[in-house]
Amino acid sequence: MPAQTLPEEIWGEIFEWVCVDTGVPSRKLALVSKHWKQLILGLPRLWSKVEVDMTTQHPPEVILDRLERRLRHARDVNLDVVIINTSKSFWIDNSHYLNLFKTLVKLGPVERWHSLQICDYHSDDPLILNEVLTGKFSSLRVLIIVYDTWQTRPGMHSDLVRLAVHSRPSLKHLGLYTDQLPINLEPLFQQQAITTFSGRVKTFHMLPQDFLANLREVRLDCAHSGWFKPNAPKALPQCRATITNFSPWAVTTIDARNVTMLHISVALNSGVFLAPFELPNLHTLHLSPCVPQLLEVFNAPKVQVLKLSRAHEGGKSRSLKMVRHDHKALAHLLFQKTRQLLTIYPISVTIDVMGITNTTLLVMLEAWPQLKHLSIVLDDSFECFGIFAKRWRDQKSPLFPNLETMYMEVDWHTNGRKWNRWKVLAKEMMLASKDLPLRSIIWRNSWFGVESITQNNM
Repeated sequence: MPAQTLPEEIWGEIFEWVCVDTGVPSRKLALVSKHWKQLILGLPRLWSKVEVDMTTQHPPEVILDRLERRLRHARDVNLDVVIINTSKSFWIDNSHYLNLFKTLVKLGPVERWHSLQICDYHSDDPLILNEVLTGKFSSLRVLIIVYDTWQTRPGMHSDLVRLAVHSRPSLKHLGLYTDQLPINLEPLFQQQAITTFSGRVKTFHMLPQDFLANLREVRLDCAHSGWFKPNAPKALPQCRATITNFSPWAVTTIDARNVTMLHISVALNSGVFLAPFELPNLHTLHLSPCVPQLLEVFNAPKVQVLKLSRAHEGGKSRSLKMVRHDHKALAHLLFQKTRQLLTIYPISVTIDVMGITNTTLLVMLEAWPQLKHLSIVLDDSFECFGIFAKRWRDQKSPLFPNLETMYMEVDWHTNGRKWNRWKVLAKEMMLASKDLPLRSIIWRNSWFGVESITQNNM
């Protein structure tokens, strides 16, 4: 089907995913063609993100014109407002900046602000916005404040924060990437509607305990906080947690014994972990990348779902350095399983690492006979027709005696012969498992699509 014949509703879904979920500016998409421009101008949601940026080098009249056009395209939808101040612009002084705020409030009143993100990386004198910002932030659901780590003075938008807080909006998400609580946030801490908190670890330690009890999701950033030494670790509530820039220092500052779902990302050179990370109630664990040290640091006996993701660095996930790292991580996992040092025995595993071989995969997964669901993402170097195929066909000693579903995503770009051989192997695997719980095998390839086989269609 030619792209131009797609219904406008489908185009709308595609554009919304690209602009809203991935962050591609709608203004750039509108430049692709007249057809796209016509479609995008008819979708106000795509223009709902509004940035007021003091760092730009464009003259104030250009910035003002762009702001007015975006707000008019957004019509009456709720807005996601982002205000950035990293340094003084050559073009913009406080009078110009106030004009931007006046235009923003006139065409997009604060009653329509759904989210507000303030990035103050420069300790300027606060703007006086009492006369500019009228009304209440009645639709505000997300408030995120970012200050530089060294910043001790209030940012130039402290007046804006104060007005937003005293409007007592029904927030769902509060983000504080600051080293000091910016202002008196007591009205927000008393709200039971806030279920998500994100911020730096030091700020997390300043939060009142009553506020933490209502949280269902916590996202912590351990960067820029290595010098912070609390008296005791701060306990996370029973929630889903995401910890970025995880390090040995973080183990000593965060108590995660109540966490049920945990996603951890860590730099490759994170240092040596000396203390164990106790996770007695953890149900789901996601490691990205699969860092060898963490595989022996975690004590998580109740984990049911485990996901090991490939290493990423600078947006390039297929460098030789990353492949070597994944090999090291898998070898470390095999070594620890042999020594019985790991306490993780999941029933659902997703593996998305690079350069994995059939021997490595088999030896690693043989240690988990309790597996019921297996999902693997492989690259073109994986060879499934040697020991892998032989082991799968073994009916006397099944590789996965409890496996119910298997999903494989294979990166065999143009090798149709290998794809056809895999289909034959999948049938043989299913026949060999006819007396076992295995119900379905699904495999996917970007060139050949999705195919599956079940016990019912054998």
